[in-house]
Amino acid sequence: MDRRLLIIGVLLVLAGLLLWWAAPVDLAIHHAAGLARQGWAARQAVWFTALGGLLVMGPVALLAAGWLFWRRRKHEAMWLVLTIASGRLVVEGVKLLVQRPRPPIADRLELVTSWSFPSSHSAGTMMTCVALAMLWGRPAGWIAALLVAGAIGWSRVALGVHWPSDVLAGWGFGLLWVGAAARWRPPLAT
Repeated sequence: MDRRLLIIGVLLVLAGLLLWWAAPVDLAIHHAAGLARQGWAARQAVWFTALGGLLVMGPVALLAAGWLFWRRRKHEAMWLVLTIASGRLVVEGVKLLVQRPRPPIADRLELVTSWSFPSSHSAGTMMTCVALAMLWGRPAGWIAALLVAGAIGWSRVALGVHWPSDVLAGWGFGLLWVGAAARWRPPLAT
């Protein structure tokens, strides 16, 4: 277990729940972060949101696992795939249990039909990038992981498909999941 990830993850999930509870603040941030119907920022948000989807993050994780397996680091490859896949399944289960509606359709720049809480884009990106950073074992990996997860979360709010509280909880869940899975992470190969 990585206690730092667990602590930060819990704090982010609690911040997401608190922001949800303070609905007027969540709504105000949602409206302030929304993008105009066209423009540079909207195009960037669409691009970032595509990066954080399962269609990109899934192959990234599988390619990394394949590379690890090829390098005879099969235990690390298995840890990576199992951590990310199980976390993504749990996030979808939580969404089904909570069943929080998404922001109004009029606010959205993208059509999404699943439930809102927590953001699976935010959680999945955080899990994938942080797990990869753990396996890489360099500070630059951690910086890149947090920047990518931050950009993906921003894009979900900017496109109007998530409440800010959904994104905070998604980031927190991702950190919690990988932090807990770190207990079973194989030692890094040199």
